[in-house]
Amino acid sequence: MFNLDDCMAFITSKSAKIISQAMEKRLIPYNITRSQWIALYYIYTNDCITQSALAEKMSIKEPTVVRVIQKMEQDGLLIRLHSNDDKRIKQLSLSNKGTRLCEKLLPIADKFMHDTIAGISQQDLQILKNSLDKMTSNVLKNNSQK
Repeated sequence: MFNLDDCMAFITSKSAKIISQAMEKRLIPYNITRSQWIALYYIYTNDCITQSALAEKMSIKEPTVVRVIQKMEQDGLLIRLHSNDDKRIKQLSLSNKGTRLCEKLLPIADKFMHDTIAGISQQDLQILKNSLDKMTSNVLKNNSQK
């Protein structure tokens, strides 16, 4: 019989929510949300990225990423530029303020990651990553067949 407490989709969703909320709390003193931090990170590590590529990396829909970007632009963290190839495409780049904030938050994110995985062996972490990748692959495969 089905038991929700044994359902891996529920377990991972519940865990992700708890972990996300904990990260959100660590970001409060910097006046940035977890979604903004993720966007900041991907723009920083990609130097310049399109809105659609950012949405894909963040696993969110483009209208959602636009709202995140608008807030970050208002806060002076990023700059939206038109692509040289296609004026409809928006390229995102961090402002100096955004770069400084990201560089300040990287050690905080690193500490959070280490706090989160404390007591878990590298082997167990790799097994978890592999298992989640396989679960995701299974879902994508099964959804594309319907």
